Amino acid sequence: MNKPRLFAIVDIETTGNYAGGNRITEIAILIHNGKKVIEEYHSLVNPQCPIPLAIQSLTGITDEMVADAPLFEEIAEDIYHLLQGKIFVAHNVGFDYTFLVRELKQSGYEWQSQKLCTVRLSRKIFPGHRSYSLGELCRSLRIMISERHRAMGDAKATAELFDLLIQRDDTNCIEESIRKNTEHRLPVHLSWEQFNRLPETAGIYMFRNNKGKIIYVGKAINIKKRVLGHFSGTNTGLRRQQFINEICSVDFEESGTELMALLMECQMIKKHWPEHNRALKRYEPKYALIHYQDIRGYDRLAVSRARSGDSSLRFFETAQEANLFLGDLLERFGLSPALCTFYSPATESREDRRTSSITLPDLDAHAAKIQELLHHLDVHKQSFLLIDKGRNEEENSYIYYKEDKLYAFGFVDFVQQWDNVEDIVSYRDKCTSNFYMQQIVLRYAALHPEKVNLLPAALTSS
Repeated sequence: MNKPRLFAIVDIETTGNYAGGNRITEIAILIHNGKKVIEEYHSLVNPQCPIPLAIQSLTGITDEMVADAPLFEEIAEDIYHLLQGKIFVAHNVGFDYTFLVRELKQSGYEWQSQKLCTVRLSRKIFPGHRSYSLGELCRSLRIMISERHRAMGDAKATAELFDLLIQRDDTNCIEESIRKNTEHRLPVHLSWEQFNRLPETAGIYMFRNNKGKIIYVGKAINIKKRVLGHFSGTNTGLRRQQFINEICSVDFEESGTELMALLMECQMIKKHWPEHNRALKRYEPKYALIHYQDIRGYDRLAVSRARSGDSSLRFFETAQEANLFLGDLLERFGLSPALCTFYSPATESREDRRTSSITLPDLDAHAAKIQELLHHLDVHKQSFLLIDKGRNEEENSYIYYKEDKLYAFGFVDFVQQWDNVEDIVSYRDKCTSNFYMQQIVLRYAALHPEKVNLLPAALTSS
């Protein structure tokens, strides 16, 4: 240690395992000067709610024991002053820290601190142990715990562990951890080495659990910064805490551009459907233009809500966009308005009966117009190749949009000249397109026409 510092070694007992829906029942704080403990603080806390029986069995703290204990807000000032200006130390530091940040804030105190996690430090300074739980680690290092799962007993054991860590820290792990401190914002199972290899470039990242299963996929302009952002903030809800606790490793793939990152993220989510990726409805279109025959044999066009499994001529993000498209077709091909249904919330269902009193066009003439319309839509499908920067100066990214669908995207050696799209597109880059992916490609192409190479039908034939 280069200069004197004070450490607050803390252990708490609680009514449950996430701060958003639980309360503290006991707290112990040991002030350590880097050589020894110089001050102790301990109190039971009335959580103002029943303690679950499983927790009572684990800790021995009952409802009767805390009935006359102070509320947290009554001891918050003492705790705040004890912790203020100290480096916060705990075994699995995120758990204790999150609870105290929340409880202090509810009592009117804004508090933040540098953190040290004795789990992380032990993995570096005492490598090779089967388990780094406090009980197993203390057993291996012959540290006695007088009252396991009680705040003061665990805090004193953590203080002894901290003493050993200081004594055996031959490579200045503690000093380095204090200097960086980013490490102690990471989930306890995610190593600093894994995080530190993340690039500060655009791409996607994948969080995995202890079995290697992908549990979350995200995209970023700066991968390292975005990953760290997941572990900032004060969200203490159960779902977030479970998510953080599950993360054991992180992988990444660079993309070169944000557009490629968006496509790679969507493709990876569709492939693995990670349990913590919730915003998946954005990948589905909301409205569709459909073609069907009514009971009289008339071909009809209608705008409706998009439904899974429906055969549709076009998909749209908004009803207005879909209605305008149908209106243009009606005018261009001289269709009868009685056989075209525009979307409005009040008329979502098809109402073929309302045409019974309307004079309808000749059936064959109308069918011919519909066939002409369908042919028009088919031959006017868009095909283009979008060339953009790659992951380094020696390559380009490409996106192949074929007949109104995203067909492939990937990376190739620097593109200078090409005669056929097949010279660029790799079979392994073919993708399963969806509406969301198609829309972001079309929007980007509209904003950057200089990167778009329009393709005639002859160049897109398979």
